Amino acid sequence: MIRVLSFALGVSAMAMPAFAQATEAQKAALAAAIEAADCRVTAENNSEILAAAGLDEEDATIVVQALLETGLAVIDNGALVMISDNCP
Repeated sequence: MIRVLSFALGVSAMAMPAFAQATEAQKAALAAAIEAADCRVTAENNSEILAAAGLDEEDATIVVQALLETGLAVIDNGALVMISDNCP
């Protein structure tokens, strides 16, 4: 997730194989890590967010896709932004 904009945009544009699905635990871990980082994943904080969530880049790709597809995150000005009760 070092290249947040290209990573997130690439993820949202590609179709993931049917077998590549994020678990609820992965989604919850990434959501919590993003919320703890002021609700935004940027080039500056993405490595620390991934570490906090316990995800590698491959798993993060799948989880970010799931968050985008379910409307729990959006791309805003090059950042991945969480949409939740904890993120205004």
